[in-house]
Amino acid sequence: MENRKRVYCLYRVSKHIQVDKVADDIPMQKQACREFAEQQGWEIVREFYEKGVSGFSVSSAKRDAILEIQREAALGNFDILLVFLFDRLGRRDDETPFIVEWFIRNNIAVWSVNEGEQRMDSHVDKLLNYIRYWEASGESIKMGVRVKAGIAEIAKKGWFAGGIVPYGYRLVKSERLNAHGRVSWDCVVDEKAVEMVKDIFSKYANEGYGCQSLARYLHAHGAVKPNGKVFNQQNVTKMLKNELYLGYVKRGETCVHVPALQIVDKDIFNKAMMVRDARNKRMNKIGRTRKPTKSISLLSGKVYCGHCGYKLTFSANGSPNRNKKTGEITGYNEAGYVCSHGQGMGGSTCQQRYASKRVDKAVRSVLKQIFEQIHDMPPAHARENRHERTELARKIKTVTRSVTKLTKDLAAYKGEVIIVLQGNSAFTAEILNQLIYATDAELAKQIVERDSLQAEQDEINSLSEKKKAEHMQILSWSEVFDESSLETQMMVVSSLINEVRLWKGYRMEIDLNVSIKEFVDGLTLEHEHIKVSTDEPKS
Repeated sequence: MENRKRVYCLYRVSKHIQVDKVADDIPMQKQACREFAEQQGWEIVREFYEKGVSGFSVSSAKRDAILEIQREAALGNFDILLVFLFDRLGRRDDETPFIVEWFIRNNIAVWSVNEGEQRMDSHVDKLLNYIRYWEASGESIKMGVRVKAGIAEIAKKGWFAGGIVPYGYRLVKSERLNAHGRVSWDCVVDEKAVEMVKDIFSKYANEGYGCQSLARYLHAHGAVKPNGKVFNQQNVTKMLKNELYLGYVKRGETCVHVPALQIVDKDIFNKAMMVRDARNKRMNKIGRTRKPTKSISLLSGKVYCGHCGYKLTFSANGSPNRNKKTGEITGYNEAGYVCSHGQGMGGSTCQQRYASKRVDKAVRSVLKQIFEQIHDMPPAHARENRHERTELARKIKTVTRSVTKLTKDLAAYKGEVIIVLQGNSAFTAEILNQLIYATDAELAKQIVERDSLQAEQDEINSLSEKKKAEHMQILSWSEVFDESSLETQMMVVSSLINEVRLWKGYRMEIDLNVSIKEFVDGLTLEHEHIKVSTDEPKS
């Protein structure tokens, strides 16, 4: 009894659903390991459990059980590490073989109930150790590919592939059966919520509502999420970004358009995205797009005195002029923008009041000229970065060829393993092992390079699409601006203009938001007293 080997056991399942429910669950692993240890005359002194831990996607550096077992091994507290199958230790070909080798070098024997002991007495042993986890890694990859392909195939057909159903849709039972013989579900439009969804996008895009105010709006109208809970700001944010409202069913890289699922018009959706970007301080240095006030002024909150820098307040039509001595009303002021700093200060250089009708008319005239210029110019995104895109595409093509070649080379070397073991290969086990490791390392490096270049290309394409959407949005504004309601015109002004500065004699300077700078470069205005600027706003 004194010489009995001390054993640590590790039991692992990848998914929580496997625990106590399928053939390779933890209770079965535990029973098999205990029976095997008893047959060998060993003593199990400690058992470790990993429930719902993937041996492929989770690195050993993040697995508490592996780290704890390694610490115990360094202290010499056990002699044998026993598992049901070696893949319980992990399924990563770039990591798990070296973990096994580490235990063996630290005088810990590594055993599997079904595969025996893993030894490191020769180069062939090292090669077999690597091949085992390379195969396990490949199986995990293939399983992931099969699952993704299955979901993608479901998505391509426009069927419901799982997940949370957004507001505006509901699930109905279909006549199809899934792989488990159960009735499948389909996602369809909830006609009762269609108008509310359209209303949400319209208010966000055209009336300046924010996500928080829209959440309150939904609550006030009795709208709730599918789980019965009320909407919050984050729910509305996700709702506004969800392309399912355009009819696009997306699962990973698969995207298919299902017209029957479209609720929101594409122009309104794109406009909402532009408003969201304008409100995001990280994407717009100017600041957030402000919600229009209840004022009847086109420029409320955006007009400043050019002399003192103070913000002008809007004074509605009908404010009286009184004789200071008699108090008699001598007339009524026209609606206008008032400089409070200059009001009542006889020596002030500021003009006290600017007629809002005259200022607003001038701004509308400027916007009209901008719209006309944009109509006559080709979109900038169509001519930008052409050389950069061509060079990037060439690099991606080159590195993709390299990845393909290295993948074939690696497969050929691994296919040579059996021939080496049979003694019929021109390679020695040591040379073949070195070739496999070197090729695998270079392949990983090239894959990282390819993915990096692809990400750069995706970013350029995304920026191009964003600029295209901005161009189309401004074009759409130009077509309806004159006939739109004041609230909609205020929203357009809020998106395009940062601030307007006024001087005596109605000299005017308009600061446009930087997002439309490229559309107005070289603009020549008809008004000699109006200047358009795209520089950073003055504090």
